[in-house]
Amino acid sequence: MARSGVSKAEVQAARLALIARGENPSIDAVRIEMGNTGSKTTIHRFMRELDEHDTGASPPQIDDELLALVSRLASRLREQAQEHIDEAQARLDAEKKALQDTLQQTQRQLADLIERHALQTTKLGTQTATLLSTQHELQTEQKHNARLVQAAKDVESRLQDKDEQIRSLKEQHLQSHTQCALLQERLNNAIKESEKIQERLTERDQQNRVLELILIKTEVALENVRAGQPAAPPSREG
Repeated sequence: MARSGVSKAEVQAARLALIARGENPSIDAVRIEMGNTGSKTTIHRFMRELDEHDTGASPPQIDDELLALVSRLASRLREQAQEHIDEAQARLDAEKKALQDTLQQTQRQLADLIERHALQTTKLGTQTATLLSTQHELQTEQKHNARLVQAAKDVESRLQDKDEQIRSLKEQHLQSHTQCALLQERLNNAIKESEKIQERLTERDQQNRVLELILIKTEVALENVRAGQPAAPPSREG
């Protein structure tokens, strides 16, 4: 907690310490140097008196109180500096440990990545070999399929020829069937006509036979007449 008042010697010691470090000994800087103690009005008054005293004769000899104050301020500065150094060292150690942890984690991740890369490389080599084999099989299969397609086209062409032949045979069969029907009709007509002719021939043949018998009997009668024998009367047949 800041003290309520400061002495002129404390103001002078703080002012000298700032000047020794090459800093501007302003009222705020002097007050901070003394640990934020004293009012700015009092500090300003003491600093003005010190300035007026310094513009006069040679500087007075520093007494024991001033030396003790300077020694105390120097000790405080060393303590504060050591505290800053310790804090900085602690931060540095923490940052160093964090960096070491990060480095170890990164190294582990790198080792894992290297291992995974090696596995991926091996796997890629296997997949590449499999791909090449598959491509070769695919090319062989494509050639085989091309031959099958060509064979299918040839078969289709032959089937089309066969279909054309079948259609032609069907047409011929239909024509033959039609011709057979016509021939059958003609044959039936011819049979009927033949039967009619046969009937007429049978009647005429019977008539011819009767005429032949009559002629034979007539000739026999004539021969008997010629021979002086009475001729037998012709018998009527049919």
